[in-house]
Parts: sequence; C-alpha cells; structure tokens
Amino acid sequence: MLAFSRRQVLEPRVLDLNGIVKGLGGMLERIIGEHIRVIYSLAPSAGLVKVDQVQLEQVIINLAMNARDAMERGGTLTIATGTGDLESSGERPAGRYFTLAVKDTGCGMDAATIGRMFEPFFTTKGRGRGLGLGLSTVYGIVKQSGGEIKVESRPGEGSVFSVFLPFAEAPA
Repeated sequence: MLAFSRRQVLEPRVLDLNGIVKGLGGMLERIIGEHIRVIYSLAPSAGLVKVDQVQLEQVIINLAMNARDAMERGGTLTIATGTGDLESSGERPAGRYFTLAVKDTGCGMDAATIGRMFEPFFTTKGRGRGLGLGLSTVYGIVKQSGGEIKVESRPGEGSVFSVFLPFAEAPA
C-alpha cells in the first residue's frame, strides 16, 4: 500500500538494469516453472537508471509472476531492456527513457480488466490465488521512481508490460 500511495521510502542508487535482470535470472526461472520458456533480450547499451534496487527487483518479480499465472498451460515469457520515448505528462518530462518490457504469451486481458488492473485488491484470479496487490505495488514503485508503465494486451494474445524509467546522469 505504501508503494501504491507513493509514500514508501526508497533508497535510489545508480544501477545497471541489465545487471539486475541477470542477477534475478536463476530465481525467476525457478519461480516461473519449467512449463514456461524464459527469454532474455537485454540491450547492451541502454544506459543506467537511478532506482531502489530492492523495489525494482520487486517490480520484475511481480510482473513475471503475473505472466506465469496468465500462462497456466505454458508459454513464453520475454524480459527485454532497451530505450523508448515518452511524451510529456503532468508528472514527468518528455524524452528518452530506459525500458524494461515483460511480455507473455498468456490469456491476455480485455479493456475492462486493463482499466482496473492497477487498483489495489483488484484481481481476476480465483479465490485464494492472489490478493490483487501485485500490480498496484508495481504501479506505485514505478511512479515513485519517476517512471511510467504502459500495457498492451488482448484476450488470447498475451500481454506486454513496458516500464519506462529515467536515465541516470551519475556513474554507477
């Protein structure tokens, strides 16, 4: 709830997101399970970000676990890094951002679900299979880190969660 409300105290440091993803690789594959193929597509020159490492790891884990749950019969999970451009919003400037994309080949979501997915306690999972806090936590952490999260999804076609984080200006 603190992350969603953007009141959680973060300890940002300049980090290499590719290094964080690589460091989580073994654990992610154990969490995801053998029925899902995990692909990493990490851009070698994407840059550095200033984030709280533990919170960013939580973002990656939460998105990967949601992808796993959307692929009960198996599929492919792709975790990619790169860069992307965002237009200005009231909370952050326009420009080039570092991107982390988590893509699955799962069941996808309809427009009504996409419209509510970041609400605390909203879940489409069956009873006893989730509290509905994972995506609201992701949303809060990304926003508090000065970033943006965008989602593309269609029923039967999977989902792509794209996290945009500002580049860091200081060396790691």
